[in-house]
Amino acid sequence: MERFIICFLALLVVACSKDEASDSKQNDLLIGTWMESSSSVVVNDGTDEFFPYDDYCTLQSRFIFNKDGSFKVETFDGTQNDCFSTGVTTGTWENQGESYNFKIISDTSDTSDEGSSANITIQFPDSDTMRWIFNPSTQDEGYTYEEYTRVN
Repeated sequence: MERFIICFLALLVVACSKDEASDSKQNDLLIGTWMESSSSVVVNDGTDEFFPYDDYCTLQSRFIFNKDGSFKVETFDGTQNDCFSTGVTTGTWENQGESYNFKIISDTSDTSDEGSSANITIQFPDSDTMRWIFNPSTQDEGYTYEEYTRVN
């Protein structure tokens, strides 16, 4: 009987751990549909050089992150009267605490990154704003980021 209780408790702990992991992914701020809205360069002195995106076609691009850990990105280019898709990328995502890992499964763009993966630091200043943080490209830059706005 004692073995039964120990096995039951062990099974309960494992089941609860899986539920908690599943719940954390279900409630991740990344989940939803996003559009690119701006980029910024933050120089070492703390000055933030902000560049809002105002190109109609760029603003049509969508980044969709699903609860099941999959994603789909479709980007657009062209003119307001003639936007065209530059490709669709699909893959998986995983929250690793300090960063997110993205693995590309399929990529129909001209510059396909199919099969590659990347860890990207993401910050959420609020629930409707997401920032992808990148390492500096020059010594004068503190860092750069792209900002996304939640669509739904």
